[in-house]
Amino acid sequence: METEIDEKALIKRVAKLVKQNQELTENYEKLQKEYERILEDNEKMKQLLAEHTEAQRAKMKTGEERPSSLKFKMVTVLFAELHGLRKVTEGMNSQALMDEMDTIYYYFDTVVEKYHIEKIKTIGDTYMCAGGIPVKNITNPVEVVMAAIEMMRYIDELQKDRKEKIWQMKVGIHTGPVTANTTGQKKISYDIKGDTVNTASRMESFGEFGKITLSVMTYELVKEFFNCEYYGKLPVKYKDDLEMFTVKALKPEFSQDKEGVVSNQSYDVKFKLIQFTDLQEVILDKLERELPKNLYYHNVKHTVDVVTEVELIGWAEGVTDEEILLLKTAGLFHDAGHTISYKDHEERGCEIAREYLPKYKYSEEQINRICE
Repeated sequence: METEIDEKALIKRVAKLVKQNQELTENYEKLQKEYERILEDNEKMKQLLAEHTEAQRAKMKTGEERPSSLKFKMVTVLFAELHGLRKVTEGMNSQALMDEMDTIYYYFDTVVEKYHIEKIKTIGDTYMCAGGIPVKNITNPVEVVMAAIEMMRYIDELQKDRKEKIWQMKVGIHTGPVTANTTGQKKISYDIKGDTVNTASRMESFGEFGKITLSVMTYELVKEFFNCEYYGKLPVKYKDDLEMFTVKALKPEFSQDKEGVVSNQSYDVKFKLIQFTDLQEVILDKLERELPKNLYYHNVKHTVDVVTEVELIGWAEGVTDEEILLLKTAGLFHDAGHTISYKDHEERGCEIAREYLPKYKYSEEQINRICE
């Protein structure tokens, strides 16, 4: 009798388990279908977002939705005054002088393009450009000073073999906030205004021919790279006098030539360590927008933590500046692949690194080491 009861209980229990298993299977199938639907909706949303972004870019290019006025917190403005026209009265052919001035300005254009600086305009014998627009960046003071040094060297080289110098140039540089007004459709140009522009212009006016004059604001941002000397004070209406410095050349440890004009590998590494702030902002923004929301551990905060820790461990281990740069960059990209795929995110992260890092002038060797 007891055995018969046990068998009935067992059959009843097995039947209950079978039913529960069937319900679990049905629920799993429902969840699987729901998961597939969510994935499909997600792909549709990504496509819509991509189309919207592309449409917005197209409108910006055509000027349909481009704001007429933009504000930038950190822009480095350069004024270069080029003198040579006085030589016309001393016998030199005026047309030849104007042609040579055009050649000089064309060279200046190539220099500012090399350093990702925006040419604003030429006003008679004054050349004006600005770093940090339209793409905001933290390295623009260094890049503008590098451009100024190359410009000054070009003027010297141009008349090295001449008995008499025809051209003289002086440069004034200041860093601060500006307001930029945009004009043009296919090719956008910028007209910048504000105290920063006025101060840079006055820096150039108070400077001497043959010298590159920096405001104390610019000096503080570039002094690690360049040999500078105190120059004096610039009277500023309703404000304290502004300290001025002249920049001579790159410091010897950052230069591969005696003149301190051509930068070396040490300069490149130090520059990239500063530039890393801009790269980090771009990648963290990408992670914030594109990481799946169900990644509770491998999120933006985790990436920030890794970048911070690898730097601390690296310094503690006594690694070189370049190794610190590569470690931090590897830390920044190590989970970026999660924006594409979870399973093979390391490989996808390398693909993203190879897409972004050339824009920040990482060498092929550096990129390979980062990916490894």
